[in-house]
Amino acid sequence: MRLRLQLPEIRESEYEVPQECPHGCGGHYYALHQQCWKAVSDPEHEEVTVKRYRCVQCGRSFRVYPQGVSHRPRSQRLRGIGVMLYVLGLSYGGVADVLRAFGWQGSKSSVYRDVQEAGEAVGRLRANAPTRRVRVMGADTTFVMCRREEVTVAVAVDALAGDVLDVELVDSESADSLRPFLEQLTEQFDVEVLVSDDQDSYKLLADELGLGHSICRAHVNRNVAKLVGELAVEALAMPDDNPVPQNVRSSPEQLLTDLEYVQLLIALRPPDGGQQLGDMHRRYQAAPPPAKGEKASIWYRFRLALLRWWNNWGRLTQDKRWNHMHNSQLDGTNNATERAIGWWIKERYRTMRSYKRKQSVRNLTRLIPYLAAHPNQPELARLLAA
Repeated sequence: MRLRLQLPEIRESEYEVPQECPHGCGGHYYALHQQCWKAVSDPEHEEVTVKRYRCVQCGRSFRVYPQGVSHRPRSQRLRGIGVMLYVLGLSYGGVADVLRAFGWQGSKSSVYRDVQEAGEAVGRLRANAPTRRVRVMGADTTFVMCRREEVTVAVAVDALAGDVLDVELVDSESADSLRPFLEQLTEQFDVEVLVSDDQDSYKLLADELGLGHSICRAHVNRNVAKLVGELAVEALAMPDDNPVPQNVRSSPEQLLTDLEYVQLLIALRPPDGGQQLGDMHRRYQAAPPPAKGEKASIWYRFRLALLRWWNNWGRLTQDKRWNHMHNSQLDGTNNATERAIGWWIKERYRTMRSYKRKQSVRNLTRLIPYLAAHPNQPELARLLAA
């Protein structure tokens, strides 16, 4: 994993005086009461000057620290180094060992708290971020282990920009579990099109939410190739005396030809592809369903597959219509979501035995994509100060 982060800095001459008295009296005017020294653990500074102000209204005093320092004994930069090392793959104990080798403070538990606090701050910062419009949203799920339990992680991205919109834990991949997650994001970002894999949950939710739906053609092409291969093997092994079902306008030779052609048809997606699928389906629509306890015939299975592809043709070609209308570069895949899952969730997870808390799953899966989306901005300082 590679992350370009801008670590927080200590700016000794910059103090941010609160606009309102931190004790809650509502006062806005303060008098400088005292200056003192504070020892701080930092790679470059051993101590900083802390100012104490007295509220004119309530008479109570409070401390104001220079930028990059708080009431904690370690600076934001040192805490940020610990968070960065953990995100890049070290364990909490490993990070503590590295800090100790440089002569810096930072125990295993303190690094853990810093990482968790930074992850929790991501949710607050996203909630308060300015609203923007995301026309095309990609969504997918992945799984991690937490105390021997499989946890489902839902991920949503801006399919055009590639940045992560949100990460949330859901009960399963069912429509009922995903509905609150996708509904909230659709409303928040004014989404027009949903990009997903071929799972039925996304089809149902896209229709419910009034979204255009683009099915990842990479998933579809793999599924089509797998089914076509299975049916072709069965067709070649079919006995010569095996009768064609009544009113099915095909033959074993024609079936093999249709299998080969339909795979090419779905891969190329010509303008009249939907009509061709409908015409082909009518040749096999008389194939009878299996009786109870029997295996479905190759004719019936191909009939159902053709019907499914025909019904979903609009979803399979949504990206073409979108690009034509908006002069955009939507590629028809869900690669943006899969990259986010692979780079920012799975890659870090491979170095772990498992998670111990579900809240830790949420915090870390939100933290890493957030840092990756802001490589040249002082986002780490914002998270540690939030």
